[in-house]
Amino acid sequence: MGKRHRNKTFILWSVNFSTALSISLVMFLLGFILLFIYHTYIISNEIREQVSFTVYLNFGTTKEQALELEKEIATNARVKSTKYVSSEQAAQMMNKIMGEEHLSVLDGVNPYQPSIEVNLKAKSLNISEIRQFIISVESKDIVDIVDYRHDLVTDINDTIYNISAFIFILFLCLLFIAITLINHTIRLTINNKRLQIRSMELVGAKAGFIRRPFIRRGFFLGFIGGLAADVLLAGVLLWVYKQFEGFDLNSHVKVYVVLAVLIMVLGILLSLTFTYSAVRKSMNLKSSRLYR
Repeated sequence: MGKRHRNKTFILWSVNFSTALSISLVMFLLGFILLFIYHTYIISNEIREQVSFTVYLNFGTTKEQALELEKEIATNARVKSTKYVSSEQAAQMMNKIMGEEHLSVLDGVNPYQPSIEVNLKAKSLNISEIRQFIISVESKDIVDIVDYRHDLVTDINDTIYNISAFIFILFLCLLFIAITLINHTIRLTINNKRLQIRSMELVGAKAGFIRRPFIRRGFFLGFIGGLAADVLLAGVLLWVYKQFEGFDLNSHVKVYVVLAVLIMVLGILLSLTFTYSAVRKSMNLKSSRLYR
């Protein structure tokens, strides 16, 4: 009798372990792809915001006029940062590239216009908003022209769009696999209990009473699976932090916490939903289906 009890306990533990393991691995993969999506978004924004626009000012523009215009541009909702570059600073920058004597062929005349370097926010780096920004700036009397790499902006936007579309499709496929795998695992587990469920029905147990232990078990397994997935994700983040010196964990802590809670809640909800569904389908079975 004791040996049979131990065997039943071991089988129950094995089933619970396999279910929790399935949930944890699936939640880990989902969490990993969500982390990947988040950091891809951050990196893409940083790349976009590195694209600079040069606002060339007319010769004879005073520093006060240039700084006033820079201040006005900086207040634009599309703008992330600005930097005023005088004619003298531009000449010094070119000295490092072409040599300090490169102006001697022009008899010392400085041909470089004063300018304002502008970086737009990532969300504003699209063709329509860029055009609106350029039109608004070029309407100023002291502005000669606004120069930027149209081909570079187009290439960056196209590349980011293609990568985002691929990641989104990958996420949907992984989500479908996750739901299917967890559903089948829980359904097989509950299906093995159909005789026990039938026995409870025969002695007059109500549906709520029959479902209650399975629901508790589903909640517990979902919680354990989500918790294990969070631990695995934390391990991955710590490994990345140690491998890459420039990786800053502290600036993303809030996002990581939200993601950990989301993975936990999603694991519990999926486990509860599929447990409830599987128990409901295992109740009131006909004899022909009961012994299949």
